[in-house]
Amino acid sequence: MIEFSVLLRLPPAAAFDLFTERVSDWWPPTHRLTKDPASTITMAPGKPFLERATDGRVAELGRVRVWQRPERLELDFYLGTGPDAPTDVVIRFEPEGDGTRITVRHGPLPESAAGWGERVARYRASWPVVLAALSQADGSSEERRPS
Repeated sequence: MIEFSVLLRLPPAAAFDLFTERVSDWWPPTHRLTKDPASTITMAPGKPFLERATDGRVAELGRVRVWQRPERLELDFYLGTGPDAPTDVVIRFEPEGDGTRITVRHGPLPESAAGWGERVARYRASWPVVLAALSQADGSSEERRPS
């Protein structure tokens, strides 16, 4: 299990909406599966987490399992594994001071446990980049890597 967090200067509902409804606005171009920096990324309750390239290609990044606005989001995450062996991503949105602490916990599910060790370094390197891009969406700059 790995865990990263970022503090946004937004209340929890606004932070949740930024993360989910405006994901295309902030998700880093370097971390788009289609390699199209203008792709559209969408997520919705009970739906696939999708990336659509401008040329029509579609990449299924995962599936939204839990949508509890504004506290929690849970995903079956397919990057690096595919839909038959998803990993588990839990995102919490917790009030902290005048903002919201967004914490991402990423770990294996039973179907992906055997290959977790091969992929964890990539996930460990990617989440800080993704959260740094998110923090830029509201002008925040504090990021920490919990132990």
